[in-house]
Amino acid sequence: MENRKTKNEKNQKEEIELKEEAAVSTGENTPLDNEETKSKEKRTASLEKENECLRKELDEQKEKYLRLFAEYDNYRKRTNKETSEAYSRATAEAVTSFLPLLDNLERAQQYAPDDEGMRALIKQLQDILVSLKVTVIDSDNKCFDPNFHNAIMHEEDESTEECRIVQTFQKGYMLGDKVIRHAMVKVVN
Repeated sequence: MENRKTKNEKNQKEEIELKEEAAVSTGENTPLDNEETKSKEKRTASLEKENECLRKELDEQKEKYLRLFAEYDNYRKRTNKETSEAYSRATAEAVTSFLPLLDNLERAQQYAPDDEGMRALIKQLQDILVSLKVTVIDSDNKCFDPNFHNAIMHEEDESTEECRIVQTFQKGYMLGDKVIRHAMVKVVN
């Protein structure tokens, strides 16, 4: 009996193989081919979904990178601007603290015009201010401008043009474009 079973099984296998060979030669799909095709299609669909997910994730990462880069660039610009402003403020404060010294030296020179030591000190301090890009606000006989001048006295004079500065009591100074001390002046109205 066992021989019969084995013969039957062999015959069945041979029949299946013959049918598959015949199907392959005629171009028909066998059940195994159909399963393989379905499996490949499923796998392809799965890979396409995974590819699409990865593309979305890549796009999100690119967007995060661009935002982070823009944020860093803004931070760098802001930091540079703040550093520059801090330097300008510190320089202006330091120069402002030395201006009364220069004023006093210039007043003292009016009482001792022949003192070479006084003249040398004033020249040295003025050279330092020039090296720091500090300039004197020109005010004598100029038109009054509240952005540069502080009027502490007014005078009526018909012969002089209106809003004209006739006397400077204290020089004004600028650091670059910024006024660090307004000139104190007398104005004709």
